[in-house]
Amino acid sequence: MFTKIQAKSVSDEIVDQVVAAIFGGTLTSGARLPAERALSQEFGVGRQAVREAIQQLQGMGLLEVRAPQGTFVKQLSAEVLTLPLRRLLNGDAGKFLRFLDIRKWMEAMTAAEAAQHATAEEVRRIEETLPVLRAAALAADRERLDTADVAFHLAVVDAAHHSMLGHMADTFQNVMWSSHGLRLAVLRAQNLSDIWEEHLAVAAAIRARAADRARDAMLHHIEMSRRRVEEMCREAGAPGSSAPEMGAAPPGSLTPHTG
Repeated sequence: MFTKIQAKSVSDEIVDQVVAAIFGGTLTSGARLPAERALSQEFGVGRQAVREAIQQLQGMGLLEVRAPQGTFVKQLSAEVLTLPLRRLLNGDAGKFLRFLDIRKWMEAMTAAEAAQHATAEEVRRIEETLPVLRAAALAADRERLDTADVAFHLAVVDAAHHSMLGHMADTFQNVMWSSHGLRLAVLRAQNLSDIWEEHLAVAAAIRARAADRARDAMLHHIEMSRRRVEEMCREAGAPGSSAPEMGAAPPGSLTPHTG
Protein backbone atom coordinates (compact mmCIF):
# COMPACT_ATOMS: atom_id res chain seq x y z
CA MET A 1 0.00 0.00 0.00
CA PHE A 2 2.82 2.40 0.91
CA THR A 3 6.48 2.82 -0.07
CA LYS A 4 9.58 3.16 2.07
CA ILE A 5 10.49 6.70 3.09
CA GLN A 6 13.57 8.33 1.56
CA ALA A 7 12.92 11.99 2.37
CA LYS A 8 14.30 14.46 4.90
CA SER A 9 11.10 14.75 6.97
CA VAL A 10 9.99 11.22 7.68
CA SER A 11 6.73 11.92 9.48
CA ASP A 12 5.70 14.47 6.85
CA GLU A 13 6.31 11.96 4.09
CA ILE A 14 4.16 9.41 5.92
CA VAL A 15 1.41 11.99 6.20
CA ASP A 16 1.60 12.72 2.46
CA GLN A 17 1.38 9.03 1.57
CA VAL A 18 -1.60 8.43 3.83
CA VAL A 19 -3.38 11.54 2.51
CA ALA A 20 -2.76 10.36 -1.06
CA ALA A 21 -4.11 6.88 -0.19
CA ILE A 22 -7.27 8.41 1.26
CA PHE A 23 -7.90 10.68 -1.71
CA GLY A 24 -6.98 7.94 -4.16
CA GLY A 25 -9.54 5.57 -2.66
CA THR A 26 -7.06 3.01 -1.28
CA LEU A 27 -8.11 3.95 2.23
CA THR A 28 -11.85 4.58 2.51
CA SER A 29 -13.94 6.06 5.30
CA GLY A 30 -14.08 3.65 8.23
CA ALA A 31 -11.03 1.69 7.08
CA ARG A 32 -8.69 0.53 9.82
CA LEU A 33 -4.99 1.25 9.41
CA PRO A 34 -2.41 -1.46 10.14
CA ALA A 35 -0.97 -1.49 13.65
CA GLU A 36 1.85 0.90 14.46
CA ARG A 37 4.50 -1.84 14.29
CA ALA A 38 3.24 -3.02 10.90
CA LEU A 39 3.16 0.54 9.55
CA SER A 40 6.73 1.20 10.68
CA GLN A 41 7.86 -1.92 8.83
CA GLU A 42 5.90 -1.06 5.71
CA PHE A 43 7.27 2.48 5.60
CA GLY A 44 10.73 1.37 6.66
CA VAL A 45 10.93 3.91 9.50
CA GLY A 46 10.90 4.03 13.28
CA ARG A 47 7.69 3.79 15.27
CA GLN A 48 8.13 7.32 16.64
CA ALA A 49 7.83 8.75 13.11
CA VAL A 50 4.63 6.77 12.61
CA ARG A 51 3.22 8.11 15.89
CA GLU A 52 4.02 11.69 14.89
CA ALA A 53 2.39 11.21 11.50
CA ILE A 54 -0.76 9.75 13.02
CA GLN A 55 -0.96 12.70 15.41
CA GLN A 56 -0.73 15.10 12.46
CA LEU A 57 -3.41 13.19 10.56
CA GLN A 58 -5.64 13.30 13.63
CA GLY A 59 -5.16 17.05 13.81
CA MET A 60 -6.13 17.32 10.14
CA GLY A 61 -9.36 15.48 10.90
CA LEU A 62 -8.57 12.48 8.72
CA LEU A 63 -7.88 9.79 11.29
CA GLU A 64 -9.48 8.74 14.57
CA VAL A 65 -7.69 6.66 17.20
CA ARG A 66 -10.06 4.39 19.10
CA ALA A 67 -8.41 2.59 21.97
CA PRO A 68 -8.04 -0.33 22.01
CA GLN A 69 -9.55 -1.04 18.56
CA GLY A 70 -7.00 0.87 16.49
CA THR A 71 -6.73 3.82 14.09
CA PHE A 72 -9.49 4.46 11.53
CA VAL A 73 -10.13 6.78 8.60
CA LYS A 74 -12.83 9.24 9.62
CA GLN A 75 -16.01 9.95 7.70
CA LEU A 76 -14.88 12.67 5.33
CA SER A 77 -16.63 15.95 4.56
CA ALA A 78 -15.78 18.91 2.33
CA GLU A 79 -14.68 20.90 5.38
CA VAL A 80 -12.36 18.15 6.61
CA LEU A 81 -10.85 17.46 3.19
CA THR A 82 -9.73 20.98 2.28
CA LEU A 83 -6.68 21.25 4.58
CA PRO A 84 -4.98 18.00 3.53
CA LEU A 85 -5.61 18.77 -0.13
CA ARG A 86 -3.87 22.10 0.29
CA ARG A 87 -1.02 20.23 1.93
CA LEU A 88 -0.72 17.90 -1.05
CA LEU A 89 -0.52 20.79 -3.50
CA ASN A 90 1.60 23.27 -1.53
CA GLY A 91 2.42 25.32 -4.63
CA ASP A 92 4.25 22.45 -6.34
CA ALA A 93 3.55 21.72 -10.02
CA GLY A 94 4.19 17.98 -9.68
CA LYS A 95 1.83 17.69 -6.74
CA PHE A 96 -0.80 19.69 -8.59
CA LEU A 97 -0.63 17.21 -11.46
CA ARG A 98 -1.11 14.36 -8.98
CA PHE A 99 -4.08 16.28 -7.62
CA LEU A 100 -5.55 16.20 -11.12
CA ASP A 101 -4.96 12.44 -11.21
CA ILE A 102 -7.08 12.12 -8.07
CA ARG A 103 -9.70 14.46 -9.45
CA LYS A 104 -9.81 12.36 -12.63
CA TRP A 105 -10.85 9.30 -10.62
CA MET A 106 -13.42 11.25 -8.59
CA GLU A 107 -15.03 12.94 -11.60
CA ALA A 108 -15.12 9.69 -13.58
CA MET A 109 -17.00 7.98 -10.76
CA THR A 110 -19.36 10.94 -10.58
CA ALA A 111 -20.12 10.78 -14.32
CA ALA A 112 -20.84 7.04 -14.08
CA GLU A 113 -23.19 7.61 -11.15
CA ALA A 114 -24.92 10.44 -13.04
CA ALA A 115 -25.53 8.14 -16.01
CA GLN A 116 -27.28 5.71 -13.67
CA HIS A 117 -29.25 8.12 -11.48
CA ALA A 118 -29.85 11.43 -13.29
CA THR A 119 -33.44 12.55 -13.71
CA ALA A 120 -34.63 13.91 -17.05
CA GLU A 121 -34.49 17.42 -15.60
CA GLU A 122 -30.90 16.91 -14.41
CA VAL A 123 -29.86 15.65 -17.85
CA ARG A 124 -31.45 18.77 -19.33
CA ARG A 125 -29.46 21.01 -16.96
CA ILE A 126 -26.23 19.28 -17.95
CA GLU A 127 -27.00 19.73 -21.65
CA GLU A 128 -27.99 23.38 -21.19
CA THR A 129 -24.35 24.22 -20.52
CA LEU A 130 -23.14 22.80 -23.84
CA PRO A 131 -24.23 25.65 -26.18
CA VAL A 132 -22.58 28.15 -23.84
CA LEU A 133 -19.40 26.09 -23.79
CA ARG A 134 -19.37 25.86 -27.58
CA ALA A 135 -20.01 29.57 -28.09
CA ALA A 136 -17.27 30.50 -25.62
CA ALA A 137 -14.82 28.11 -27.27
CA LEU A 138 -15.58 29.47 -30.75
CA ALA A 139 -15.13 33.03 -29.47
CA ALA A 140 -11.93 32.08 -27.62
CA ASP A 141 -13.55 33.58 -24.52
CA ARG A 142 -11.67 31.64 -21.84
CA GLU A 143 -13.33 33.30 -18.87
CA ARG A 144 -16.85 32.62 -20.17
CA LEU A 145 -15.77 29.07 -20.98
CA ASP A 146 -14.47 28.63 -17.45
CA THR A 147 -17.80 29.73 -15.95
CA ALA A 148 -19.78 27.38 -18.22
CA ASP A 149 -17.36 24.55 -17.47
CA VAL A 150 -17.93 24.92 -13.74
CA ALA A 151 -21.70 24.84 -14.33
CA PHE A 152 -21.34 21.65 -16.38
CA HIS A 153 -19.33 19.78 -13.75
CA LEU A 154 -21.57 20.92 -10.89
CA ALA A 155 -24.61 19.73 -12.84
CA VAL A 156 -22.99 16.31 -13.26
CA VAL A 157 -22.25 16.18 -9.52
CA ASP A 158 -25.87 17.02 -8.69
CA ALA A 159 -27.10 14.34 -11.08
CA ALA A 160 -24.95 11.67 -9.43
CA HIS A 161 -27.06 11.70 -6.21
CA HIS A 162 -24.00 10.55 -4.25
CA SER A 163 -23.31 12.53 -1.06
CA MET A 164 -19.69 11.44 -0.59
CA LEU A 165 -18.74 12.24 -4.16
CA GLY A 166 -20.55 15.54 -3.73
CA HIS A 167 -18.45 16.39 -0.67
CA MET A 168 -15.26 15.52 -2.52
CA ALA A 169 -16.25 17.54 -5.59
CA ASP A 170 -17.03 20.56 -3.40
CA THR A 171 -13.67 20.23 -1.69
CA PHE A 172 -11.69 19.89 -4.89
CA GLN A 173 -13.36 22.96 -6.34
CA ASN A 174 -12.85 24.97 -3.14
CA VAL A 175 -9.13 24.22 -3.30
CA MET A 176 -8.99 25.19 -6.96
CA TRP A 177 -11.02 28.35 -6.38
CA SER A 178 -8.63 29.58 -3.70
CA SER A 179 -5.90 30.39 -6.21
CA HIS A 180 -6.26 33.26 -8.64
CA GLY A 181 -2.85 32.47 -10.17
CA LEU A 182 -3.78 28.83 -10.63
CA ARG A 183 -7.05 29.78 -12.31
CA LEU A 184 -5.26 31.98 -14.83
CA ALA A 185 -2.64 29.32 -15.52
CA VAL A 186 -5.24 26.63 -16.12
CA LEU A 187 -7.23 28.91 -18.41
CA ARG A 188 -4.13 29.57 -20.49
CA ALA A 189 -3.48 25.83 -20.78
CA GLN A 190 -6.83 24.90 -22.30
CA ASN A 191 -7.13 23.81 -25.93
CA LEU A 192 -10.39 25.52 -26.80
CA SER A 193 -11.03 23.49 -29.94
CA ASP A 194 -11.31 20.25 -27.93
CA ILE A 195 -13.11 21.40 -24.79
CA TRP A 196 -16.66 21.39 -26.17
CA GLU A 197 -16.31 17.97 -27.82
CA GLU A 198 -14.98 16.44 -24.59
CA HIS A 199 -17.94 17.79 -22.62
CA LEU A 200 -20.36 16.71 -25.35
CA ALA A 201 -19.11 13.11 -25.11
CA VAL A 202 -19.70 13.05 -21.34
CA ALA A 203 -23.20 14.53 -21.67
CA ALA A 204 -24.15 12.12 -24.47
CA ALA A 205 -23.11 9.11 -22.41
CA ILE A 206 -25.09 10.34 -19.40
CA ARG A 207 -28.18 10.88 -21.57
CA ALA A 208 -27.75 7.34 -22.97
CA ARG A 209 -27.52 5.94 -19.42
CA ALA A 210 -24.18 4.39 -20.42
CA ALA A 211 -22.26 4.43 -17.12
CA ASP A 212 -19.04 2.89 -18.45
CA ARG A 213 -18.98 5.24 -21.43
CA ALA A 214 -19.65 8.26 -19.19
CA ARG A 215 -16.82 7.21 -16.89
CA ASP A 216 -14.39 6.74 -19.79
CA ALA A 217 -15.40 10.04 -21.43
CA MET A 218 -14.79 11.92 -18.20
CA LEU A 219 -11.49 10.12 -17.64
CA HIS A 220 -10.42 11.21 -21.11
CA HIS A 221 -11.56 14.78 -20.52
CA ILE A 222 -9.70 15.25 -17.24
CA GLU A 223 -6.63 13.44 -18.56
CA MET A 224 -6.50 15.79 -21.54
CA SER A 225 -6.81 18.77 -19.18
CA ARG A 226 -3.99 17.32 -17.11
CA ARG A 227 -1.78 16.91 -20.16
CA ARG A 228 -2.44 20.47 -21.24
CA VAL A 229 -1.47 21.78 -17.78
CA GLU A 230 1.61 19.52 -17.72
CA GLU A 231 2.73 20.83 -21.11
CA MET A 232 2.25 24.40 -19.91
CA CYS A 233 4.36 23.69 -16.82
CA ARG A 234 7.04 22.07 -18.97
CA GLU A 235 7.19 25.09 -21.25
CA ALA A 236 7.31 27.45 -18.27
CA GLY A 237 10.34 25.82 -16.69
CA ALA A 238 12.11 22.66 -15.65
CA PRO A 239 10.18 19.70 -14.17
CA GLY A 240 9.30 20.31 -10.54
CA SER A 241 9.10 24.06 -10.95
CA SER A 242 6.57 25.77 -8.76
CA ALA A 243 2.96 25.99 -9.80
CA PRO A 244 1.09 29.29 -9.37
CA GLU A 245 0.87 30.34 -5.74
CA MET A 246 -2.06 28.86 -3.84
CA GLY A 247 -3.07 32.20 -2.36
CA ALA A 248 -6.50 33.71 -1.92
CA ALA A 249 -8.23 34.91 -5.06
CA PRO A 250 -8.76 38.66 -5.19
CA PRO A 251 -12.31 40.01 -4.94
CA GLY A 252 -14.22 39.69 -8.18
CA SER A 253 -11.96 37.03 -9.68
CA LEU A 254 -13.56 34.20 -11.56
CA THR A 255 -13.94 30.67 -10.27
CA PRO A 256 -11.02 28.47 -11.36
CA HIS A 257 -11.53 25.04 -12.85
CA THR A 258 -9.45 22.61 -14.88
CA GLY A 259 -11.89 21.76 -17.62
